[in-house]
Amino acid sequence: MKVTLTEEPIAGDYVVVEQREDGTLVLRPENSDDVIEHFADRPLSGSEALQSLDRLDAALEREGR
Repeated sequence: MKVTLTEEPIAGDYVVVEQREDGTLVLRPENSDDVIEHFADRPLSGSEALQSLDRLDAALEREGR
């Protein structure tokens, strides 16, 4: 499951790693492999292609690439 946070300085896309018994979510930043996996299995519309590139760019920047 993916979530998007909009408040700076932690704005961005995250993957839910764990949901604890008390409902707390453990998140990790979305990485480039996550983005590629999400968009790789089907043809994309123009807006989906742009979205995938934006998310991939953000993930690569977080990874220092």
